[in-house]
Amino acid sequence: MLYGEIIKQAQLFGQAVGIGAVLLLLYDLLRIWRRIVRHRIVGMAVEDLLFWLFCALWLFGFMYRQNDGVIRGFIILGAAAGMFLYSILLSRWVVKAGTALLGGFFRIAGRVLRVATAPLRKLGGFCKSRMRQAGYRGKRYARRMKKRAARAGRAVRIGIKKL
Repeated sequence: MLYGEIIKQAQLFGQAVGIGAVLLLLYDLLRIWRRIVRHRIVGMAVEDLLFWLFCALWLFGFMYRQNDGVIRGFIILGAAAGMFLYSILLSRWVVKAGTALLGGFFRIAGRVLRVATAPLRKLGGFCKSRMRQAGYRGKRYARRMKKRAARAGRAVRIGIKKL
């Protein structure tokens, strides 16, 4: 009976090590995203706060489900050990490879979008130049109409004075 309890605790420790490694893998994904998309310091702080809050809730949920809500130090130690092992063994390569793959994907996608939207950009430039010309013509027309109205107004005033 005691042997079965020790086996269960060892399994919990192994699961906690796995959870720690997965949590740090998720953090590496966040690091990859930060390398590709520029973030301000405040944005990074908020992301970190939300991430570690998520991690705490996930670890607490794990302890609640597996160990009836009893917080055991060896589970937290197991998660920390999983994070440490993942950090030493895989983290550097995951971040480098993920940054290269995702960065390459975004570069290729940007080029494809640039080529695909080239006709629309040319059409936009054409329309913009035509609108500028129309605006200039519109201003000239408005000035001419204003002068005509001023002349007509003068004619009306002169006509009224003659009456």
